[in-house]
Amino acid sequence: MLSVAPIRSAAGSANYFAKDDYYTVEDSSEVSAWAGEGADIAGLSGEVSKDAFEGILNGFLPSGEGVAQVENRRHGLDLTFSMPKSASVMAYVAGDKRVLSANMAAVKQTMAWVEKNLAEGRRDVDGRKVPVQTGNLVYALFQHDTSRALDPQGHIHAVIGNMTQMPDGKWQALHADKIWSHNSIIGAIYHSYLRTALEKIGYTVELRGKHGTFEIVGVPKAAREEFSQRREDILNKAAETGITSHKGRDQITINTRDPKLDVEDRGALRQSWIERAAALGFDGKDLRAAAEARAGMMTAVGPLERGYRAIVDAIDLARSRLGDFLRPHDPLVDHALARAVKSPEEARTQLAVASAVRILSEREAAWPLHMVSKTALDLGLKGVTVESVERRIDQLVQNRQIVMGTAHATDRDGKMVTTQEALRIEEKILDLVKEGNGAANPVLSAADAPARLQAVAEHPLNPGQLAAATLILSSDDRTITIQGKAGTGKSTMLQAVSRVAEAEGRTIRGLAFQNKMVGDLAEGAGIQAQTIASFVLAHERFIAERNTPRYEAARERLAGTMLLVDETSMVSASDMLKLHQISAAMGVDKLVLVGDRQQLSSIDWGKAFAMIQAAGATMVRMTQNIRIGKPGQPLTEEQQKLKVVAELANVGKAGAAMKVLGEHIVEEKDPAAAAADSWLGLSPEEREATAVFASGRDARETINKRIQAGLIAEGSVKGEALQLTVYDRVNTTREELRYASTYRPGQTLEVGRGGAQDVGIQAGRYDVLKVHASGKVDLADGRRRIRFDPQKLSPAEQRDRLQLSEKKPLDIHEGDRIRWTANDKGRGLHNATLARVVSVDGSGVTVETAGKEQLTLPMGDPMLSRLDLAYSLNMHMAQGITTDRAIGVMSSFERFLSNQRLFNVLVTRVRDGLTMIVDDKEKLARQLDMNPGNKTSSLETVGRLDIDGNMAKGAKAREDFNPGPIDGVDLSDLPPLPDDLPPLPDAGAAAPVGKDQAAKPEPKPDRAEQLPPLPERSLGLDL
Repeated sequence: MLSVAPIRSAAGSANYFAKDDYYTVEDSSEVSAWAGEGADIAGLSGEVSKDAFEGILNGFLPSGEGVAQVENRRHGLDLTFSMPKSASVMAYVAGDKRVLSANMAAVKQTMAWVEKNLAEGRRDVDGRKVPVQTGNLVYALFQHDTSRALDPQGHIHAVIGNMTQMPDGKWQALHADKIWSHNSIIGAIYHSYLRTALEKIGYTVELRGKHGTFEIVGVPKAAREEFSQRREDILNKAAETGITSHKGRDQITINTRDPKLDVEDRGALRQSWIERAAALGFDGKDLRAAAEARAGMMTAVGPLERGYRAIVDAIDLARSRLGDFLRPHDPLVDHALARAVKSPEEARTQLAVASAVRILSEREAAWPLHMVSKTALDLGLKGVTVESVERRIDQLVQNRQIVMGTAHATDRDGKMVTTQEALRIEEKILDLVKEGNGAANPVLSAADAPARLQAVAEHPLNPGQLAAATLILSSDDRTITIQGKAGTGKSTMLQAVSRVAEAEGRTIRGLAFQNKMVGDLAEGAGIQAQTIASFVLAHERFIAERNTPRYEAARERLAGTMLLVDETSMVSASDMLKLHQISAAMGVDKLVLVGDRQQLSSIDWGKAFAMIQAAGATMVRMTQNIRIGKPGQPLTEEQQKLKVVAELANVGKAGAAMKVLGEHIVEEKDPAAAAADSWLGLSPEEREATAVFASGRDARETINKRIQAGLIAEGSVKGEALQLTVYDRVNTTREELRYASTYRPGQTLEVGRGGAQDVGIQAGRYDVLKVHASGKVDLADGRRRIRFDPQKLSPAEQRDRLQLSEKKPLDIHEGDRIRWTANDKGRGLHNATLARVVSVDGSGVTVETAGKEQLTLPMGDPMLSRLDLAYSLNMHMAQGITTDRAIGVMSSFERFLSNQRLFNVLVTRVRDGLTMIVDDKEKLARQLDMNPGNKTSSLETVGRLDIDGNMAKGAKAREDFNPGPIDGVDLSDLPPLPDDLPPLPDAGAAAPVGKDQAAKPEPKPDRAEQLPPLPERSLGLDL
């Protein structure tokens, strides 16, 4: 593994790294060494002396020249490369020094890549500091042999000085941002080099986990665990504090480091390792001898050995090529005949890169270039190195199979990659939006709609609601976009639209991303709805199918219908295209897209809702927050703050919003546990009005368990526990399921309706029994055992709907609050909806559903394995929820989960009050401000559309009416903001649309001239 840390003290680091008696590798000249092009330029070579090393860390070259001599200068970075525990055991217990040489070679190769690709300085360009690639570093390598618990742990420190020579020959401070941000790819490169090096010296390795980590086959688990005391200490501390995430454990690792212990008799220490291993029945000698024999066979030069090796290579190559012919066609690898002339390493590299592209493209439209390399290397295919991966990426770019682009402001790496398929889909969406302009039949005229809407509305519609509803009913464009901030009353608006449209004989059908949102449409807006997935599944065939009785019947049902899509920001680009294609094919009159582009985006790739807005679609903005407070009552001071917080969060100023929250943000070492205790400290009435939200799965699980335990202790949750085994989904992509390394014994593979025909597996639930080194996986469904080859799953197939899950124990009691994690539509149980356990007895479990109906599930009922506790919800479940008060948990070490979108969802759920519990307020604020959490777009990546740049701008809507005075949010009535906050942007100010934007709908000439002039804060702006 790799860890990166700053050098805190030059003198302390010199004493620690460069003392002569620390190393244990007998007769090795590589216990310490200068390395790097920068070191060569500076005249540094050979072993590292303490004085020279301290001088570099202090910014002084051997010549005496000072580099970056400023106050509080940074000394440098420590990149620590740690071997797998099995490799350390073979090196220090079995005495195989070849392992240490392999590790040193892997580190040197990795650091050469780091130097070539990530070494940068900065220069001034028009008053800005611009990174400049330099290609040289000054660093020293130190080889160490123990962990801080004095277990065998081979690791190498690459300590990089804070200096680099610029292209003009001047020395400057190192701009290390790329090294920090690329730590994952550096680790992947190291793992791939070390795997290859160990295989060359005769060892067999197997992957452990999804990120290229591995162990040597043959070193027993007991031996690895015996020499992992430091890891056990960290895990115990994590368990003690309730921390379960990798980032959290990393922080514990840093916080609990003790000074390295000196051992005067290192020979005695090594002998103790040998004795401890022997007590477990392992000395490693046979495994080492077998590896040496294999390595000798591979390097033998005699005629007999050459002949044997040729035969082995020929058989291996033949098997590889035969397997290539039998695999499903992959559009991102050479055809079978072209592939047949490649070496096995080249063929595997093609497969790895193709898989990497698909793994990444399932979640994003575009990705930083280095992520393709990292993902390909993490697959752990034999012989695949970063050099071969980069060559293959270059080939795909030259062949236009993938497309290079440029990142935007918040990305650290400027080079991005997208696919032709993603570009095609985004272009087609915008084409269909444009084709729908003028294709719809207005329900009412713009002049008649406002009065009709106000007449049927339960509460008077404010100008924003009225403008949105009027546009939906009066526009003759098929695609209508309603950009409504959280709490602006979109459901109330849609309810009025539905009543007027149905009174005019129009059919309204609602669509939403998940079943809970479907229920919210029915309850809040009175619109019968279904999930987008079920709608697409039922109608997708008609995109291509025409002139059949089935098509005609379906078209008759949908023709003239108005489709209302709620929470559209969560709709993927693929689903958005299908919705538009189905609408065009089936004669749907209106496709109304309602949502907030600033809240959560889709799980799958794309940000189609924001893209459609930025391209100039017909739209209205709703900005008046009516959620906070109660109608007709003045806002309390806390509610006033919440309104300001919501405004700041909506424009990406999370740090400023946190300052406004002030004392309502509480710092705790364990935020999840503190949140649970805080909720338990409330009265029963306050608990009912207070939701608990967590940024991620780990925190949610901690809160759920702690609240349940507290309720049991106080007697609110009672009775004997029913011990269930439930299924928890593993977060994996479809492409990753094509690799045996993704599977673990004890997991469950679920195959959806229709089965996995490529591998001959029927629909059902299968236990994973064994994962073979050959890449095969053994499954069992209780009746039979199946062995399948994941690589035979087609890379292009998506209909088999495979899902990998892990079993986990769960106790439930009478009174527990639960949520469903799967659907049972026949009984009205829907994924993500809540329920309460009414009773647990011998006949089964009786629950009260979200609809207040009671249902008894008998023992063994499948839905008893499809539930979880629901005292806490994560932010992805929270979108669309409204609660009086909330307790929210966010942690700075959850780098990807600490983003502005999740923060925006959290702070806009509440009417009356919010308490945030965090680990580090200042660090979290910085993290949020740096991480908007935006999805990517292909068109934006290649520079053909500006989406995020138009976040507060938008193109003007094409409407037929002037809504009159705007009653927006009046910030002048709110309490003053802290003096150091940035001003709120004028969200009502329009900006010109960039001339390079693609597929922007043109206004219809016959209507554009008739439009009244838009007021400064009119449609298309902020209402």
